[in-house]
Amino acid sequence: MPTLSEADALRAVADGALKADAGGRDLSGDMRRLASSGILARLSTFEADPQAARAQATVLRRIGRASLSVGRLAEGHMNALKLVTLYGTPGQVRRHRTFARNGAVYGVWGADVDPPVSVMAELDGHFRLAGGKRFASGLGTVSHAVVTAQSPDGLRLAIAEVAHPDRSDAAAWDTSGMRATASGSYDFNGATAEVLGAAGDYLREPHFQGGVWRYAAVQTGGLEALAAEVRRAVSSVEAPGEAQLHRLARIAGLAHRARLMVEDAAARVEAPAAGPEAVALSLAAREEVEVACLEGIALADRALGTQSFARGQRAELIRRDLGFFLRQADLDGKLRQVGTALCAAKAPIGEVWGV
Repeated sequence: MPTLSEADALRAVADGALKADAGGRDLSGDMRRLASSGILARLSTFEADPQAARAQATVLRRIGRASLSVGRLAEGHMNALKLVTLYGTPGQVRRHRTFARNGAVYGVWGADVDPPVSVMAELDGHFRLAGGKRFASGLGTVSHAVVTAQSPDGLRLAIAEVAHPDRSDAAAWDTSGMRATASGSYDFNGATAEVLGAAGDYLREPHFQGGVWRYAAVQTGGLEALAAEVRRAVSSVEAPGEAQLHRLARIAGLAHRARLMVEDAAARVEAPAAGPEAVALSLAAREEVEVACLEGIALADRALGTQSFARGQRAELIRRDLGFFLRQADLDGKLRQVGTALCAAKAPIGEVWGV
């Protein structure tokens, strides 16, 4: 049974976001709060049910509203356990679910350094690895990572224990946004990892590109948090001007539009027999969330003025984290995939993504 309410857990996460960004604490306590409130369990229970997927999108959005950095780790935990559930043996699924229930935090580390992570040898269900990863979110908080590894038969997946400080380099994470995620580099030279699935599993759809709805949900929560800061500023004035009221109305509308797109994408991708159209919808939702967030940041800057850029202000943290978080790999390729799917579809445009 949860020992902390969802509302109390998310309030504590939000209250600590500025301190975490400043390096005053890591995110391990926040992840424990999400676990003790039952939030992580809700995110890692997978059903082929559109309504359950919509509910998970809501949870991710609420975490993102509290802290985009914590949302990034929660989404990674969810993604990792989804991969274990999809491609693991029954024994692996039971074991890693037990680890997660007992407090293990999982992540997915796919970005390579030079040289990339590769399989040097395989024995008794384990790989011996070489190479390293970058953008390894949650250094010091994540205990188990699902990692991609190059092998002669294609891209493989492995589950590695990553709680080894001597292999971590948090200093490699020197960015203006999402600093609290501690997404540095990790050295896998000589490390062993548990084999997960078969070659090519990681890239299987609809769960590879189709899964972008998860981080888009977190980003939508960030936009909602920024809209709340605008509302706070506008409503604090006894008689707010028309332009300020317009800005508030517009940013709230953008957040609502983003939410609907993400929820639709989640429902389609996680439904049984989801196909290319569902993947395309998820990618399109990611694009719409980015457009909404960029317009929302511009509106917030006009509404809040210098407050948007003042260190120690929640609005400044949100816009900085959100602006960075939106920068994902191969954005043009993702949008090209949407256009290609639409060209191949036979249904009218308004019905291609109908649910």
